[in-house]
This record gives sequence, structure tokens and C-alpha cells, in this order.
Amino acid sequence: MKRLTPKQRERKKLNLFKKRQKRLEKLFLKKKKEQEYQNWVRAVKERDNYTCQICGKYYGKEADQKSLPAMHIFSKENYPSLMLDINNGLTGCYWDHKNSKLSPHLDCFAFIEFFKNKFPERYEYLLKKLKD
Repeated sequence: MKRLTPKQRERKKLNLFKKRQKRLEKLFLKKKKEQEYQNWVRAVKERDNYTCQICGKYYGKEADQKSLPAMHIFSKENYPSLMLDINNGLTGCYWDHKNSKLSPHLDCFAFIEFFKNKFPERYEYLLKKLKD
């Protein structure tokens, strides 16, 4: 087995240190993004007064993310620039989010039409943001 020279050992340590720093940086950015997302969820629910905007049922501050999710109007996968924009969020109960006729997962066109009619200013704002 070949021995490393002191210079090679130093270089190897430096490379390991740099790799560790990159991993920590990625982890930090991931945690920061998660925190920003949780802040977005909280802001959307507070703005909507913890009430499903589709059926009108009030859930209160104690409602968890499963029973009262904050959903995106324009998906975060297709429109990442709008992911943390509070105007791109809507509070909806689990049933309306997943199963109702206005569910964005079942009929996105009906959902967008509902959103456009109920919140015309927010709809126009989002369209303008998409054009920019």
C-alpha cells in the first residue's frame, strides 16, 4: 500500500473538508426552504381565517396540515417562482382539496374557474406575475 506524502494528506483533508461544507450548505438551504414553506402555509391559513375557502367550514388554529391544507393555485412544480407567494395559496379542507368537484387534483379547470370568480383580484395578480 502506497503511503501519502504530507502534501497529499493535507490535500485529501482539504477535499474532505470542502465536501463536508457542501453537504452542510445543502442541508442548511433545505431547512431554510422548509421553514419558508411553513411560514407560507401559516400566512395563507391566517389570511383565510383557518376556513376552507371552497365549502366555508371553519377549522380553527389547531387544525393540522392534513385536515386543513394550504394549497397552491398554480402548482409549485410547474411555477416555482410562485411557490412562496401568499396570493398563490388557498386554504381548503382535505375533502375539497382531494375529492370535491372543485378539487384541483380532479378538475383543475373547474378549480381555476372557481378561483377566478371568487378572487378576481388575486387571479389577475397571479396572471400578471406569470407574464413578468
